[in-house]
Amino acid sequence: MSHQSAPKSSKPKCRPLTVWELPKLLHSVHRYRKTTTSVVRQRPHYTAILAFIHRSRFVVASQVQRRFAKYLKSARTTRRHLAEMESMGELAVVQTNNTSPLWPKVYFVTRRGLTKLKQALSQMGQQWTKNLKDRRRPAGQSALHVLHELFIAEFLLNVWSATQACKEFEILTMQRRSLARYDAFKVVVAGRPTRLQPDGMFVYRQQGKGMMCCFVEVDTGSMTLKQLTAKFQRYQAWADSANATAFLTGQYASHGANRPTTSFRILMIVGSGEQTASQRRVEQILELLLSFSSALRNRIWLTTVQDINASSESGKMLDRSFWQPCS
Repeated sequence: MSHQSAPKSSKPKCRPLTVWELPKLLHSVHRYRKTTTSVVRQRPHYTAILAFIHRSRFVVASQVQRRFAKYLKSARTTRRHLAEMESMGELAVVQTNNTSPLWPKVYFVTRRGLTKLKQALSQMGQQWTKNLKDRRRPAGQSALHVLHELFIAEFLLNVWSATQACKEFEILTMQRRSLARYDAFKVVVAGRPTRLQPDGMFVYRQQGKGMMCCFVEVDTGSMTLKQLTAKFQRYQAWADSANATAFLTGQYASHGANRPTTSFRILMIVGSGEQTASQRRVEQILELLLSFSSALRNRIWLTTVQDINASSESGKMLDRSFWQPCS
């Protein structure tokens, strides 16, 4: 009599959370120990990884793997290479003050890593320009602050991926931390000098339609409506200023525009722990914008982190139909 072995029960594999889903983990406390590895190598692509992480400020391993898929074929390889860079003291892990044990490691570039970047740029004949340095904080970073930075990095990575997948679009420049250096963002609101501080910026070219400068704004719900109003006031004042005209026409002209314009767009990503909360925030923003000019409202495109996460086509990121109108 033959006996058939019982079929093995196959447990469904757990899907790792995307960056857009990390708000679900903002509950308990967890701290990482420093990674050690017995084998440490200086690989040719490490400098490029350092530059990407420093430009993004904070990243998780999955973002590094997607950006450097040519060198990092798997999640395991990515973790090993990042561990080597951490052991060499070029990377460190951000300690957050209220995150779950499931929260992924978040990396930033250390002072030693910045020194390596400076030396690499010097060898290529490029001058190092100082900007914000990230350091360990004994009390840990605010988890909401880290989340905000990861969302910006994720969206800009999504945009980059979209242009890689769709040859209709081409990224001409993408900036993040370097924006703090530009005097062009100085503005006067209600007679008081202040400064516009976009979360990010990129300029892209679309075949047959020309170029567009886009400013990125990520709202995790931590800003009050008064603070949001002040930010939109700075955008409105800046749009009408000579600084904006010089900056925008300069950007377009530097990429070959024969008749540079002052057009720009504000891409606003609203993120909270769930879709209903995000949509309520969108409604608050739309109501707030009613007090602003139609010219400013026409520049603003809105979406939620949930809508981005649910989209299976990264190429839609620059498509008008993906975004909610504000006018």
